[in-house]
Amino acid sequence: MSMTDEQIEVIVAMYEEGASFRVIGEAIDKTADQVKHWMRLNRSVYGLQKRRPAVDRGGALSEFVMHDCPWNVRLGNQLIQKRWTEVA
Repeated sequence: MSMTDEQIEVIVAMYEEGASFRVIGEAIDKTADQVKHWMRLNRSVYGLQKRRPAVDRGGALSEFVMHDCPWNVRLGNQLIQKRWTEVA
């Protein structure tokens, strides 16, 4: 996937500012998936860090999920894991 120098400058600047892939894609007339693909291939070249881990390897929900959601994810997870016969 090739991007022009101008598109690359926009991607890097907007990513560092915290813009989503969708917003970046709209700014350069590309899809969010195209921006993600370019980022995956070129992240290290431009020194861009991942914003958060893609997978939580500990078997539990990521702390990022706990803080980013407007509802009580921890309680919801506990309720989902209970047996049907247990009282909530």
